[in-house]
Amino acid sequence: MTEAPRDVPLAALLALEERARRTADATELGFVMVNETRSLVRYRQAVLFTGDEGLVAVSGVSGLDRSGPCALWLTRLLRRLADQPAHGLSADALDGSDRDEWSEWLPAHAALIPLPAPDGDRIGSLLFARESPWRAADLWMLERVAEIYGMAWAWRHRPGPGARIRRALRRVPRWRWLAALLLAGLMALPVRLSVLAPAEVVARDPAVVRAPLDGVVRRVLARPNETVTAGQVLFELDRTSLSGQLEIARKSLSTGRAQFERATQQAFADARAKAELAVLRSRVEERQAEVARLADQLERCSVTAPRDGTAVLDAPSEWIGRPVSVGERVLSVADPGDTEVEAWLAPHDMIALAPGAPVTLFLNTDPLNPVAARLRYVAYAATLRPDGLLAHRARADIADHAERPRLGLKGTARLDGRSVPLAYWLFRKPLSVARRTLGL
Repeated sequence: MTEAPRDVPLAALLALEERARRTADATELGFVMVNETRSLVRYRQAVLFTGDEGLVAVSGVSGLDRSGPCALWLTRLLRRLADQPAHGLSADALDGSDRDEWSEWLPAHAALIPLPAPDGDRIGSLLFARESPWRAADLWMLERVAEIYGMAWAWRHRPGPGARIRRALRRVPRWRWLAALLLAGLMALPVRLSVLAPAEVVARDPAVVRAPLDGVVRRVLARPNETVTAGQVLFELDRTSLSGQLEIARKSLSTGRAQFERATQQAFADARAKAELAVLRSRVEERQAEVARLADQLERCSVTAPRDGTAVLDAPSEWIGRPVSVGERVLSVADPGDTEVEAWLAPHDMIALAPGAPVTLFLNTDPLNPVAARLRYVAYAATLRPDGLLAHRARADIADHAERPRLGLKGTARLDGRSVPLAYWLFRKPLSVARRTLGL
């Protein structure tokens, strides 16, 4: 160790040592290093840099922005000088962009001081800058105070994560521990996992009435929610085209029969006419079949109810004049006493639901009187709902003791699954959102 110069301000050095020892944390210690060292040596700017944390503190700055241009330049410079001993520094000793940017961020003269640990390793560096050159006495004082700072910094960073956690836990009051245990007990309480879904009262086994053939709806005789009986006409298709085809077929049949009768009379004297009888008879039979087919289709233009029940359909006026194809659904006939609950579960709301699970329907018209039901099934595959969204269809049987609601009423169904801890019940949806967002 070199001999101390005679003009060292010993009182200032001892004051800095005491100040470094009494700092509360590493942040305060870094503030002391770059700001209060002025009581020992005069400078305009100081920087603290460590190998683990990078740029830690800058004099005269309360909030350090490590992404700023000055901070990035200082970080790059001090990383390059990380192994250099204590020495004076200026822009002439640098190369390239570091030398060009020196005058923009620092005064003309700087001093690079290593920050040593008690075991001899290098923690980082202190950079002090001012306009006047650095004397040997100044560098000596900065080296001595850097040894003090290094010991204080190493002491502040000595405890590991486990030790810091244990120290923090010992400071927690007892009542907080009791509150935490009580909260943990509450989070472990079993609650039934449930999910809400839009629901509707639908017919359990409706008779679907479809278009018997291609055509255009002429009129709809049934009205929504009307009670109909088996055989009652529900709607009619336009007969114009079929009536014309039937009239032509009948005239063609009449012509064929006349030809057949004339050939029969000629067959007694003409062998050639006798040979044509079989062909003409086939044509007559073919035209009879065509007439019968058209007459049957004409009769089927009037579609009747297959059984007693309630007509379920949209506005009749929207069907008038609409073209329909064979098998297209027009309406249905449902038994108002044979109803069940239909719910639509969104894919992200799906939970484990077993057949027979409790289902509670809260109707929009009477939310204070829920309807009890039992789950019959939940479809594995998601299908398009009437509103165009994908969802899983669920059907539930209404309990025998419950008052059966009117067909078509809508509301919200609560489907209950298995019992889970309260913590899972509370955080299931946030965890699901986080999983979808983060891709876990």
